[in-house]
Amino acid sequence: MLVGQNNKHYLRGIRLDEVIEMLDRTTKRLQKLLEETKSKTNQQATTYAQVLQAATTTQEQKIKIFIARNLELDRIDRLSSQLGLLYTLQIFAFKVKVLEVSISNMNEQMTKSGLTQKNGELEDVKKNIDALKILVEAQYEAMKQIHEDQNKTLNYIY
Repeated sequence: MLVGQNNKHYLRGIRLDEVIEMLDRTTKRLQKLLEETKSKTNQQATTYAQVLQAATTTQEQKIKIFIARNLELDRIDRLSSQLGLLYTLQIFAFKVKVLEVSISNMNEQMTKSGLTQKNGELEDVKKNIDALKILVEAQYEAMKQIHEDQNKTLNYIY
């Protein structure tokens, strides 16, 4: 998702703390869903194995079981991949937050020590942090959109 002029103002309205909190909630929800899906798939695996070994199982039933099992494994793989991306995004967002706090503290210390003129480099770093914040927020919004699109696309399967 590209950050356009209209989105830029919206994204700046979201504080980085809120994004970190949303990422945390989303990660926990996705982790729970992944664990539930793994558990369900493990339970189904024994049932599938029994049905596949039964002498009365038709070829059509075997194919349906194979497809169902592969769909569940693909879902687990997709959820694991999304979870990995969320963890990476959380780390990135947290590091941006640490940088933001550090710059704020440096600026405060400079002001307290009587250095009223701001260093141009410090302002450049602040601008870069703002750009990183926008990137984190845009990446999160893009991931939400991808997840929504995948759900719309894959709903007919379930």
